This record gives sequence, structure tokens and C-alpha cells, in this order.
Amino acid sequence: MSNVAVVSVPDPRTERIYEICQPKEMTQPEITVLDLLALQGGDSAAGEELELVKIAGDADAFALVVQCFGDLDHRGQPLDSRADLETLLLEMALTDLTIAQRRLRRLADRGGPKEAHDQWEHRLLSRCRDHLTEGNLLHRLDFAEDELKHLRGFSLLTMKPLLAVMNVAEDDIKGQAGASARDLAGEYGLATVNICAELEEEISQLSPTEQTEFRADFGVEEPARDRFIRAAYQLLDVITFFTVNENEARAWTISAGATALEAAGKVHSDMQKGFIRAEVTPFAALDEYGSFATCREQGRVRLEGRDYPVQDGDILQIRFSR
Repeated sequence: MSNVAVVSVPDPRTERIYEICQPKEMTQPEITVLDLLALQGGDSAAGEELELVKIAGDADAFALVVQCFGDLDHRGQPLDSRADLETLLLEMALTDLTIAQRRLRRLADRGGPKEAHDQWEHRLLSRCRDHLTEGNLLHRLDFAEDELKHLRGFSLLTMKPLLAVMNVAEDDIKGQAGASARDLAGEYGLATVNICAELEEEISQLSPTEQTEFRADFGVEEPARDRFIRAAYQLLDVITFFTVNENEARAWTISAGATALEAAGKVHSDMQKGFIRAEVTPFAALDEYGSFATCREQGRVRLEGRDYPVQDGDILQIRFSR
């Protein structure tokens, strides 16, 4: 079972661009969250792990939610947040191991890897199998670009970026009860974030002013949603660029290091095909001067070519041939 939610990513820079340029609409970027109930720390039946790959194999990343409050876990067993996280990681690793072993058996059933490509694939999957068998995650292995491209076809779970979300108690916002789980996450190279789901549920029922005051009382500076999204952006290594015209001010996400040509393709394939150059205005400049005209007068607008690495906060006007 799973639940899907599309969450708007709040970015005050989009609001400021909208305020200055006054287009008809404003569009923030969105992230899609798939809340999986199939992976419940040892509850899943045999074969459900491979079903998980079918459901979420194309996910960009996984957030593993770990209970870090109370005396009992969701199964009524004594709470052990470190063991719960370890079990989740083990289930994911076992799923990947099953996939690798299944493919290796198929190669063997054909009489062994005879062709050069089959031999190369056999060596690659054997390395993955051995790494997983030793209790490791695949995201800690170094792969060449052609190996990464090949392995993407298997939707291996532990190759994806992983975020450990510590669901903490109201009286333990810093998550001391989950320290052992957080230590384990560090051992596996996982990013972590603390969230108190119960507190956020209470806050959501209040007015905006009351929400601010309530968070201040608990020493929580921003909503859990915003902290989660920021952690996810850092995990995925993505940045935000903007476009604006008379119809819409819009924020877009793209991989850090992406070029102006790739950004043009994000907006529309025709822009990428007919790309000529990009007019680039840093958001900070528009925010300071209040208009594109003044930004040009102050020399803050640049013309860049297709290989320009887009920076977070860039406002792009793509010039292209139709």
C-alpha cells in the first residue's frame, strides 16, 4: 500500500519575482512524495521487497522514517530506533542482493558470460553482490559512468540517495532518544533530519501568527516541511532557477552543475533545440534594483552560451530560434 502527495516547494524568491514583475500567475516547483507502507521493518512478506522496486524503483531518493519516541514501536515491541533503521537498510540491501543474484543466475543459465559485454556485466554485478553480502550499501561504491548507466536499469534501492528522518517527541526536539539511530546513519553515510510529526500536526491547526509563536515556544524556527524539503534538495544536489514573462513567474529545479542548454530543455524542448543564448540576471540583483531595466543599467545582466553552468537563483531569459 502507498499514498502519494504532491507538495509545493515554498520559495520566497519566486514570490519576490512575482511581486516585481506582476505576471498573471506564479508557479512554485513541486516534489512528489510516495509514502510506502510495504516496508515496515521486518513486517513485509516474502516477495514484497521486489514489489517495492516496481512501485518506487524510479524514485530519485528515499526518506527512511524512524520512530524515536515512546517505549514501544509500531509493532508493540520495545523501541530500538537504531535496530529499526538497521532493519530498514538490511531489507533494502537484501532486495538489491536478490536482484543482482537473479541476474547473475540468468547469465549462468546461458552457459556463463561468453560475450565481452556479458563478462563486463558479470564482473559488475558480482562486485555489487559481494559488497551487499558484506552488509554494505551500494551508494558507497564508486562506479564508472557506463556502470552507473547500466545499473540504473535494475532500480537498485541502495544506490539511491538516502535520508534518515528521525520522528522525535515534543519534549525531545533535538532527538536525543534517536542518537543511536543517528550514529548508525552516519556510519552508512546517510543524511539526517529531526521532525516531530505530532507537533507539526498540532501547529497545522493554528493560524499563521499562532504557528509562529508556537514554534518559537518549542525552539523550532521553521516548519518541518521546509526543513525536509531543504534536506531533500541537498541530498539530491539540485538548485533552483527562474523564468518570468507576462504570463508567469516560475521556479524550476535542476541538477547542480547543469548547463544553460539543459535548463532550456527543462523549460521546453523547442528552447533546447533552437538555443542561441541565455540572458542571465541573478535574483539578488533583481531583488536589489527592482527591475530588469535597472539591472541592465547596472551591468548585472549577462549573455551566456549553451555551456554556462546555471547558478542557484539565476533568472533566465532563453533566446532561441523557432
